[in-house]
Parts: sequence; C-alpha cells; structure tokens
Amino acid sequence: MNSPDGPLTPIYDQLINEQGDVATEAREYAKKTEREATDVLDFRLPGQPSPAQ
Repeated sequence: MNSPDGPLTPIYDQLINEQGDVATEAREYAKKTEREATDVLDFRLPGQPSPAQ
C-alpha cells in the first residue's frame, strides 16, 4: 500500500493492515462534513449578496 506522498514504512503499513487507514478515512469524512456544512450554513459576511442574486 502506498500513500499519496510515497511508499509507506513497514511499521505504518502493518498498522494500516491491522487498524485500517484512519488518516484517509478522517480526511474523507472531514471533506464530506465540509460539503454538508456549506450546503446548510450561510458563511457570507453581513451585507454580502446571496449567490442567487
């Protein structure tokens, strides 16, 4: 198994095999949460027009 940054160390590779790739799962969950929050919450500053205007 290789990470996007290059080959993994044998110890890290063993941990991924035993425990799963927690870092990748957390990154994917964070991106999903960010997309959902953007859909639900209004992050515009006061006075900014809505995207539909």
